[in-house]
Amino acid sequence: MILTVTLNAALDATYGVDSLRPRTSHRIGAVHRRAGGKGVNVARVPAGRGRAVTVTGLVGGPTGTLVREDLRTVPGLRDELVPVAGESRQTVTVVSERFRTTVTVEDLHAPKPH
Repeated sequence: MILTVTLNAALDATYGVDSLRPRTSHRIGAVHRRAGGKGVNVARVPAGRGRAVTVTGLVGGPTGTLVREDLRTVPGLRDELVPVAGESRQTVTVVSERFRTTVTVEDLHAPKPH
């Protein structure tokens, strides 16, 4: 069995747009959401090759619930994440279909610096 630890699990959202243009509005095409974080991303590889993988770490709040729901859809992957009082982070990536460029905004729930 393989065990991965994801202390900062996330819900990764990817939004597709035709192109990225500064200082303008964009129409979103496809939207994809899935559980993420380094340990989760690593776990998907052996699970996809038929290996038994357990993911552990921390998740919290409604975002954490969505992370766990997504993990249930991955064959061979067992969720042993620990619920916490805080909110799991989200990342947003905007992908330009036309120019193959991306913009990523991470840690939407990260604590603000003092």
